[in-house]
Amino acid sequence: MTTVKHSVHVVPWLRRLGRVLLPNWLAITIGRHIFAWRALEPAELRHELQHVRQWGQYGAGFPLRYMSASVKSLLSGGGWYQGNRFEVEARREEADS
Repeated sequence: MTTVKHSVHVVPWLRRLGRVLLPNWLAITIGRHIFAWRALEPAELRHELQHVRQWGQYGAGFPLRYMSASVKSLLSGGGWYQGNRFEVEARREEADS
């Protein structure tokens, strides 16, 4: 795994705000910034750093690609999150130590 420039922002009140749309959410990555409602465990940080890399690869077009992957996964029976190829990559990175 390569080192990637990033910033982690822990903002506890985001937990309530994020629950409206995503009941089990922990963090969201926008560009090089990772926003979480609590400190991240090392595996969780590896997951989010993969999203930082994805943002770096696809730039401003990443959110559209992410949403497209969610729709494709949902329509194929994989669920909008579990089967999303970007999440699959991030979970793979999370599992690597």
